[in-house]
Amino acid sequence: MQAHGRYELRVSNRVLVAKIIGAWNKETGEQYFCDLKKISQHLIQQPWALAVYLTEWELGTPGSDEVTLELIKWLAANNLEKVAEIYSPSILKKMHVQNMINQTEPVFERQYFSDEQAAFAWLESQGFPINAP
Repeated sequence: MQAHGRYELRVSNRVLVAKIIGAWNKETGEQYFCDLKKISQHLIQQPWALAVYLTEWELGTPGSDEVTLELIKWLAANNLEKVAEIYSPSILKKMHVQNMINQTEPVFERQYFSDEQAAFAWLESQGFPINAP
């Protein structure tokens, strides 16, 4: 099946910055997981953080959720310490993300933010500054 949805990944200091866009299917989730593991290889030897933009994410299929659950487990097992989730207020997104997190019991700390400046300030206060792109 053809991948639906897309993403952008970049690293800034010890923070992986991810932007999730569109409606995702399993194939997109698998590509994202593979690319995320590649780009984060130099980060995972010590604590690191993730800033994830979800404003343009349109949720995903059950198949993509299965991949996301595996990703969450991998992140927890590879020194991820902080996650800043950035998206406009959305009860549906918040419930969807929380449901996936509840299924995995990760060891990293998560915070939700409606704007990136607050998210970046929180990450910096936790020891994970982000350079402007």
